[in-house]
Amino acid sequence: MILLAVSHSQAALYTGIALVGFGNSNIFSICFAQALNHDPEHKNEISGLMIMGLFGGTIFPLCMGYMSDLMGSLGAVLVMAIGALYLSFYTLKINR
Repeated sequence: MILLAVSHSQAALYTGIALVGFGNSNIFSICFAQALNHDPEHKNEISGLMIMGLFGGTIFPLCMGYMSDLMGSLGAVLVMAIGALYLSFYTLKINR
């Protein structure tokens, strides 16, 4: 996220975007496995809710576009940073 906020070259921005996507894909699989392990009897319902949540994540690009119109590219980075912070706090919670 810091790379996206401070870099100006196209290569650095693409690298930052790839790293954010890679990190988010890893977090999703961990959260998905934790959810299925928590209540295996309801794996179909949990799977449906997790995928619905993933689909709901399509709202982020809309928010990113709106914030970038208001604040420039920093607005979009702030939206992604909020999502990354949320996932960081969530992963700390499931490790307990």
